[in-house]
Amino acid sequence: MSAIYILEGLLIYIYGFDHNPPHIHVRRGTEQFTITIKDRIVEGRAKSKSVILVNEFLDTHETEVMELWNKAQRGEPITKINR
Repeated sequence: MSAIYILEGLLIYIYGFDHNPPHIHVRRGTEQFTITIKDRIVEGRAKSKSVILVNEFLDTHETEVMELWNKAQRGEPITKINR
C-alpha cells in the first residue's frame, strides 16, 4: 500500500478493512503512530511537530480522508489525495 499523502516526509496511510475508530497511520524515521480522524487521538511514537502537521492536514482534508477510509473498509481501491 502506498501513502495517500506525503507531508514534509511524513507518510500517511489508510489500510483496508482496518479496525474502528476511523484513523490514519503515519510514519517517518523512528516515528510511527496512528491518529483518529474525528477525535484526533494519537497512539504510538510521535514528535509534537509531527502531530501538529498531521492535525493541520486533517483540518484541511478531513472529508477526503473519511471518504477514503470508507472506501478502504468496503475493499474498494483508494487514491492519493491531491495537494
